[in-house]
This record gives sequence, structure tokens and C-alpha cells, in this order.
Amino acid sequence: MTNNFYHETIMHLHVGYAYHRIVCDTQGVPVDYEFIEVNRAFEIATGLKSETLVGKKITEILPDIRNSEYDWISFYGEIALCNGTGEIEQYSQSLNRWYRVQVYSPEVNYFITLFHDITREKQDLAEKNLLLTTLHDIVFEISTDYYFTNIIVHDESTLFMPKNNIIGSHISDIFPENISDEMLSVFKKAYKTGKKQNFEYKSPLLSGERWFLAEIFYLKAENSSKFVVSIQDITQRKTIENSLFIEKERFRTTLLSIGDGVISTDSRGYITLINQVAEKLTGWCQQEAFGLPLDQVLHLVDEYTKESCENPASRVLETGEIIELNNHTLLLSKDGQEIPIEDSAAPIKDQDGHITGVVIVFRDFTDKKEKQAEIEYLSFHDHLTGLYNRRFFDEELRRLNTPRNLPLSLLIFDVNGLKLTNDAFGHLAGDRLLKKVAQIMQEKSRSDDIIARVGGDEFVILLPQTDIKQAKELAKRINAALSQEHLEAGHVSISSGWAVKTRADEEIDEVFKSAENKMYQYKISERSSTRNEAIQFIMKTLYEKLPREQAHSERVSKISGLIGARLGMSNEEINELKTAGTLHDIGKIAIGNEILDKADELTNFEWLEIRRHPEISCSILSSLNDYAPLANIILFHHERYDGEGYPKGLLGDQIPLAARIIAIADAYDAMTYGRPYKEPLTVEVAIQEMTNGKNTQFDPEITDVFLQILSENNNQL
Repeated sequence: MTNNFYHETIMHLHVGYAYHRIVCDTQGVPVDYEFIEVNRAFEIATGLKSETLVGKKITEILPDIRNSEYDWISFYGEIALCNGTGEIEQYSQSLNRWYRVQVYSPEVNYFITLFHDITREKQDLAEKNLLLTTLHDIVFEISTDYYFTNIIVHDESTLFMPKNNIIGSHISDIFPENISDEMLSVFKKAYKTGKKQNFEYKSPLLSGERWFLAEIFYLKAENSSKFVVSIQDITQRKTIENSLFIEKERFRTTLLSIGDGVISTDSRGYITLINQVAEKLTGWCQQEAFGLPLDQVLHLVDEYTKESCENPASRVLETGEIIELNNHTLLLSKDGQEIPIEDSAAPIKDQDGHITGVVIVFRDFTDKKEKQAEIEYLSFHDHLTGLYNRRFFDEELRRLNTPRNLPLSLLIFDVNGLKLTNDAFGHLAGDRLLKKVAQIMQEKSRSDDIIARVGGDEFVILLPQTDIKQAKELAKRINAALSQEHLEAGHVSISSGWAVKTRADEEIDEVFKSAENKMYQYKISERSSTRNEAIQFIMKTLYEKLPREQAHSERVSKISGLIGARLGMSNEEINELKTAGTLHDIGKIAIGNEILDKADELTNFEWLEIRRHPEISCSILSSLNDYAPLANIILFHHERYDGEGYPKGLLGDQIPLAARIIAIADAYDAMTYGRPYKEPLTVEVAIQEMTNGKNTQFDPEITDVFLQILSENNNQL
């Protein structure tokens, strides 16, 4: 059956049903309860509607309930807080009705009430036979030889067979042998003792699912001794008891199989239950631990002092309150292992509120503690370099910005060429550059200096009780050490700035800005030479990677210069054109040799990779003032005159003139000198290809100029 089936069944019961949450004050004392769900029968029994109940507290619905003679809130509260059960018949002044209320708690702080409106029963009770305690009671008169002689019943339909079929029958004729034998022994006991005897039995009908309580009296008289048996239908009670038993077993099974360690004790603090997780953590099994004092099995010490911690059961038994274990509590297992644990201990109370024991729930805190430490580390550290991050630096700057730390010096560094390294050699190379800078800073700084990465390529060192001279010396040591390092983009270079706070009234933000300004001034003064050096280093690396590329670049530069001169360009424009011809393939530095040197036909993916090189070239050059004008020329040198080129698909004069010139020089050199995946063409075939490419691949006018130059030089360029 589905949960929805059971829920629908409950909602359509003829017994008033309501589900509540108890509300306690700050001391844990019940002061109210909230309606979560009610069924239609509950509305009928109380005269209250669900829309006015659900989500509301009882004191909002019935404000006078606090003045009632009976304390409903306390009654429900004890059951809800202790996972208990209860039953009561009580008059509700607010509703002017009598109720029989059955209560049980499926989980702590929650309880379910089953309401029976017994107002009518109470009103009619005085008029009923004393033997008939409820409308559903049945009274049998049975002879001393166990034959039914009379039946008193309000509604004969409640009998399991017609009344006339029962009267005159022996008990063994009516009930199965297993029930009749047991019942007869109870009759005999009533006869011998003269006291009422109770006997519970199930309906003798095979299809019957009803349970009954028989209260058996022996009435002795001179002429007519007999047994009087009052029968009460206890099916509902049995159903609830069975539900409670199942719930109890489920709770017990849950405790034994739950992922947390669970230990329960009696009222003296001696162990009564220990689940498998607790066995594993403590090293004690249930059989060994049963009956032992809690602190002998759950040996707790302080993480730092290693002193024994207070027995949680003792505190709970003394105060009656739920307690949390200290944050730095270690469990010493039976084999001496130290295990960080966390969680709580709570009292177990009976219906009268008396503490009958303690339950301690705890878990291995090791993984959580490690994760917390990792999270804390990550929240204050840069994940790439392992240095402190901006958040930590800002907090430390505020913390250390005190008179006792003066002079307080700041060093700010900016890594030169990080973007260039990323563009030319990939982000992994950029990461290696940043990690190398971080490593050198750590090696050259003092252990108590605060080193942080506060931006993509920015680092700061905070130096308490350090004058400006010492700060400058540290900056020199770091720069000197980095200048000896060689990575993908050549020498590692950083720009540095410094400032110092010497007076308490100086604003630390102004000191930071001063150091930052010095760093930027230094960076600007060295930018040109540093970046020129970087470009030369990249080209040198490219030529080492692809030796044929140097000769190709030189030939493209030469041919481009000749075309530019014939077109009447100025000397400055020709020099720029030739430089662009030299650098037109710089972006190939980021393409793998396995593609650039592949002798077989390239795949679609490999072609896409190669076609990236103009954009990579543009990205490398656009960030450098001296080379920025060349970036667009090189970006478009693979565009076609008919608009079918890449990367932008420009058409005709949309393509910069210099790019159209380099396109012709590059194509001719590639035809005549070949590529790993393509054999070179003869000059004659190449000239024909160039001629055929006019108006499609190449600018026709520039092509004619190039072919004329080629002819004038006897086809030798």
C-alpha cells in the first residue's frame, strides 16, 4: 500500500484525527501546540473547521484553554517530548463536550490525537445498566458448567452470531479449542479467587478482525451461582497498540541501524543499549557494554588538554535537559584510537515526567572536521598558488593596522606578461608562471610576513614592524631571484611598488594606493622593453619548435615589402608591413606540433585548430602598444577576396590592404615550399594557381602586381 492510501484512509476515518506539533518556551516547557492536519471526523467532533485550525496554535483558536480546569497543553506536551502514549476522558469547557482522547507521539515534538465525542454517552450513563459501560458492551450470563444462559446487548448486530444460537451453547461449542481451553482456565481462576479476571480474545469467526476484552465475574448465590461476563470491543485499542508496537520496533530497529552511534542508559547511567555504529566507534559490543557505567564505554577527553570530559549521562540525569557535547571532544576507543565526535545527550522520561534514562547520539566527526578545515583553508587561500587570498589579506590588514605593528610596510607586485603567456603558451603556462612567482616570494620572505595573491597577476606582502629600507631589500631579493628563472615566455619579470605607514594617524588605504602607484609607474617604465623582449622570445621559441617557420616568415616579409613598395606605400608603411609579414604566424606557438608537423591529411578538428592561429596572433599582439597596429593585419591575413575566408568572412576591400598583401605572399610561399601534408608546386603551377585565384581567393590588382614583380625577377623571389 502507498503512503497516500494510508493517508486517505486516516482522512476518511469516522474517528476524529488530528496531527500536532508541540510548542515549547526557551526552557523547553510546553506552552502551546500547533495543528498540522485534521480529518473531517475531527471537524464534526469539535465543531471546528480545518481552514481555521491548520497552521494555527490552540491558544489562537481557543484562548480560554489556559483557564481550563484540565491542563491539556501539559498533558500533550509530556507525550510529545517523550515519544509516549496516553488516553484520557475529559470535559472540554471551551467546546462544552466530553471526549475520550487517545494520544501517541510518532516522533519527538509531534503527537497524534484520536477524538471520540462521548458527550452523549456521559449523558446517558446514569440510565444504563451498571454492567453496560459503553454502548458496544455485551454481557453474557454463563452457568457454572459453562453454558450461555442469557445475553444482555444493546445492538445484536455486534454479536458474532445470532443471539439465539449462542444461548444454550457450551463455551467450547462457540469458541475454537485453543481459545475455549484458555478461556475456561480463566473462568476457573475467577471461581477460585472470587476476583474479576480479564481475558482478551479475537473474534472466533475466521473472517473476523475484531478483538474483545472479557471481564469475568463469579457471582455466588444459594440457588443460582453464575458467571457474568462483560464484553468490550477493543479492536481500536488493539489497532493502536499494534501500531505503537510496530512504531516502537521501528524506532528500536532504526536506533540499531542508524548511521549515528546510539547508546542508552537507565536512570543510574548504566548502559542498556548500544547500536552497531556505537560498537564500531567505541570498540565495545552490546554484550560487553550492557550494564556498565557509561563513562567506562564512552570515554571522552578534550582534544587539546586530553583531560577527561564530564559524563554526559550524569549531567542529563542531574539537570533533565538536553545537552550538546563540546566542539573539541575526542572519543577514546577501547583500542586507544582517538576519534573526534559530535552530537548530544537527552533524557528519557516516562508519562509522569520522571527521567528513566539517557540516550546519547554521536557521530564520527573526522570527515566533517577535515572538510570544515578544508573549507576554512579555501576561504582564506588562493587555490592556485596556496598563498592567502584577498579576503584574508583585507582582514589581516585591518587586524595588523595598529600602533604596535608600526612601521607597517606594504609591497605590491604585478607579474609582467601573464596575458601574453596565457595567449602564447596556454593557461597552464600562465599558472606555472604565477606559482613560480608565489614560490620565490615565500622562499625570500620571513615566516610571519603575510603574502597574498589579491588579483589575477597581483601579489601583496604585508610586513608588520618593518621599515621601508627592509621592504625595498626584500623586493630586490625577490626580483633578483625571479630574474634567474626561465619559463615558457622567457625570464620571469615582475613590477614592484612599496610604501610604509609610520604614524598611527595615516590611513592604511592611502598607504596601499601609494605602493600601488609606484608599482604602476615602474611597470609603465619597463613595459616596452619587457614586452619587446617577450615577443622576440616567443618568435625564437616558435622557430625552435618549427625551424621551417623562420625562413617562411622571412620570405613572406620580403615579398610583402616588395609588393608594398610597388603599390607606392611610404617607408613607414612598408616597415610595418614587413614586420607583420615576419609575425603573421606567431599564433602557431599555441598549436601543437602533432598537428603542425602532421604529414597525413588533416582532420576537420585539426583544421579548426590551425585556423585559430590568426586570432591567437591578434590576442598576443593587441595587448602590446608597439605591436597593436599589426594585430588586425595579422588577424585578417587568411580572409579571402570573395568573403569565404576566416576568421570573420570579410569581403573585398573590407579586408585591410596589408592583410590582402600578406595573404598573397603567404599563399605563394606555401605553394612553392610546401607543407608537411602537401608537396610543393613548381613556380609555373603556382603562378597558374595565383592567376586562377584572382577575384576569389586574392585581390586581383595586388595579384597582378605580385605576378609582374615575380616576372621581373625571373620567377625567383
